[in-house]
Amino acid sequence: MNCSCNTMYCSSATTDDTYVRLIPNMNVKTLTNTDTYGLVICSNAGATANRPVLITTDLGDIPVLCKAGNTVYANQLNTRVRYSVMYGNENEDYENGQFVIQNCINPRSAISAIPPQSI
Repeated sequence: MNCSCNTMYCSSATTDDTYVRLIPNMNVKTLTNTDTYGLVICSNAGATANRPVLITTDLGDIPVLCKAGNTVYANQLNTRVRYSVMYGNENEDYENGQFVIQNCINPRSAISAIPPQSI
């Protein structure tokens, strides 16, 4: 779905010691299980932070995961890229559900966290 009405443009973010919270420019009051939304990050706040990403909605903070179900970190996301995210709410590990990024993310934080190996 490429409709801009389902696209969350995040022009601001907050960073603390634990998370980077992306704040969409629209009120997200209801989310439907398995619906796909667009996510565009318009601010580079937290772009260098190696912290998990949450999207702040009226329902609360919702974690962002990759297709493998792993946490997405702020330094894995790029600004001005339209990510396709699917919302799911049947995972009991997350009270408010979770967003799963359907397209590729930047693996740079995963690579920088792995020490070089000698051959």
